[in-house]
Amino acid sequence: MIRTGFVIYLLLVGVALAVIGWRFQDGLPLNTNIVAMLPQSEEAEWVARAEAAERTLGSDQLIALVGHADFEIARTAALDLNRALINASVFRDIQEGTPVATLTNLNKALFPHRAGLLTEGDRKLLAAGQGQVLMDRAMVQILSPLSLTDAEMIRRDPLLLLPNYLTSSLKNSSKLVNRANVLAVEEEGKWYVLVRGKLVGSAFDKGVQARTLDVFDRMSEQLDKDYGDVEILKTGAVFYGEHAYRRAEQEAGFIGIISLLGIVILNFLIFRSFHPLALTLIAVASGIAGGLAVTLIFFGTLQLLAFVFGAGLIGISVDYAFHYFCERFNRQTTVPSARARAIRSGLTLGLVSSVLGFVTLALTPFPGLQQIAIFSASGLTLSYLTVLYLFPYLDRSKPFTHGEKYLAFSMRLHHFWWKSENRKWRLPIIGLLIAAGGLGATQIVVDDDVRRLQSLPPELQAEEQAIRLLAGIENQTHRFFVRGASTEEVLQAEEALSLDLEALRASGMIGNYRMISQFIPSRARQMENKALVEAELLPALPDHMAALGLSGDVPYGPTLGVLTLDQLTGETLPGTFSQLRVYTTPGIVVHAVSLSGVKDTVPLAALAEKSPNVSLISQADSLSKTFGAYRVRALIMLAIAYGVVWVFLSLRYGIFGALKVMMPSAGAVILAPCLIALIGEPFTFFNAMSLLLIFAIGLDYALFNREAAGERQRRAMLANGLSTISTLLAFGMLALSETFAIHAFGITILVGITLAYLLAPLASDLDHPMTEPV
Repeated sequence: MIRTGFVIYLLLVGVALAVIGWRFQDGLPLNTNIVAMLPQSEEAEWVARAEAAERTLGSDQLIALVGHADFEIARTAALDLNRALINASVFRDIQEGTPVATLTNLNKALFPHRAGLLTEGDRKLLAAGQGQVLMDRAMVQILSPLSLTDAEMIRRDPLLLLPNYLTSSLKNSSKLVNRANVLAVEEEGKWYVLVRGKLVGSAFDKGVQARTLDVFDRMSEQLDKDYGDVEILKTGAVFYGEHAYRRAEQEAGFIGIISLLGIVILNFLIFRSFHPLALTLIAVASGIAGGLAVTLIFFGTLQLLAFVFGAGLIGISVDYAFHYFCERFNRQTTVPSARARAIRSGLTLGLVSSVLGFVTLALTPFPGLQQIAIFSASGLTLSYLTVLYLFPYLDRSKPFTHGEKYLAFSMRLHHFWWKSENRKWRLPIIGLLIAAGGLGATQIVVDDDVRRLQSLPPELQAEEQAIRLLAGIENQTHRFFVRGASTEEVLQAEEALSLDLEALRASGMIGNYRMISQFIPSRARQMENKALVEAELLPALPDHMAALGLSGDVPYGPTLGVLTLDQLTGETLPGTFSQLRVYTTPGIVVHAVSLSGVKDTVPLAALAEKSPNVSLISQADSLSKTFGAYRVRALIMLAIAYGVVWVFLSLRYGIFGALKVMMPSAGAVILAPCLIALIGEPFTFFNAMSLLLIFAIGLDYALFNREAAGERQRRAMLANGLSTISTLLAFGMLALSETFAIHAFGITILVGITLAYLLAPLASDLDHPMTEPV
């Protein structure tokens, strides 16, 4: 049996190392996108798909402003930075990466359709029969000494319909102005030139992050050296992702070091030998290798949360090793295989119950926690095989000749619960726990706010805010999604929605809004515009042209076609509008309508309720709602997990015996959220999910108490104590994390595991003690 298990272990370790080596060829495949670990929105499917597409659309953008007191220096420095980003394969290509902002391509694309492109004000004038107002305005603009129009434009567009349309459509989109073929803004005597582009890959790819940071670090120094006092402001998901990655490495390294130090100290303090430490590290390494390999096989990349959480696996996998080495305190057993047999039943029951808990965790449609579950379940399984089937081959040590004081000390907790002379203390302590739990239950505050997910670095937030203020980019917290079977249908729906939004803007309920139909009207609207131009302007156009000294064919004739959105590419559709084209697939098109300066969401919600094809979205609110729903589901799944394990344990202990074994774990799960509420911690989805881990780990402690008998009770209690300390070192340290989700895990497990250990002796079966295994 041991030989077969040993062969299986070697095969699994070999496969795990091969997978890790293959996947690590290009570095650690760590995904730092915190949004990628989130569950799908609870909204309708089309809304959820649109939200996912929009998140992807925005994450590949990089924006920078290069500032200097001299415009020409700022412009040259911006071009140098842009060129460096292209050469380093950060930006996709020259067209998308260049800061050049000429309107040539845009004019060329729109000019043939100018008769159908009218501002809302011009439409109203023509509908009221006041076409002469447009002619008079064109005359004033043409004759103005400040006019930027040339003779060719006047000849082909004597009413200046397109320049007026572009001016109206693009106004207030930002403070940036077109100067010398770049977009720039002047602020307090300093010029800032825009550098904007799309990344060659994901903003959360480690390679993209490294190349981007390298360019900015290198160019910041180089530009200062070449031009002096050049300021660079930058923002984009790539910078936030890099910060998260770096912090994850630091936290994982810190937690891992503390955990390993704790294991080293515990080993030398209790076992006084290098040998147990070496074997324990093999079990830990095997567990992490197995968890990492299986996670990469199923998911391809490793989520940030799973990466940090994986460091905590040290605190669980080492538990199995502790139980094995505590059997060396049994001086009557000298055969290593006997030590493995002594703990096999408890270890197997503990593994199965833990894996059942993790499998329940994996059933959540939550990518980050699915990875945690897969990582932990597979890692613990390989650690289990290491202890039972590798240790007997490598362990040739004699029983320990010391340890009586440790064994005696470990039994004090057990005696507290079961010795009759301690009865006067048991009831008050149980009453105190129940009272504290009851008081804490009244203090529980549920908080599913997704904004707590990640504390953003102040320096990056400050740069982003500075760019927003300088460029006049509004912070858009809400938006509508508008759905249709075709682009034309969506554009018409937008135009209908704009009537209500104009009323809300006039009343001050919103500050501004942006929709694609403001720039590319629907086909129906363009046909109406052309009809108005032909009816109100063409009859008087010959006289207007004569006054300008023009002759020849009258422009704006019937040959002018209708502009469609599909005719514009990424280079011709302004970025303000291109980001609103969210999702297109056969049979469904989704556009976003961005909203800024929202004062009240009630009237916006009322607009969304008018049509099933319009949905009001606030990404933070939507995801917070989803977290709330899954928090409730997590608690339901926890109850299901208890039911599954109860059925499993009933096969061995009977119905009431299984309930007794589960009582310590259940008590810890119930009390933990109540006690942390007393110190002001909110109850979130992540706290709820960590209860599943308390359930699984707490069952291990109770099962070893139940399975141990006679003299082995002392060794089981000592191993449980060592396991608790190592688990608290690993998981409890997560409470120090700056990432809220990880902190929530840590603080809940810190309290819950302590309770599980203290209550574990209650699972002992004193009425039917088991015989001492040999």
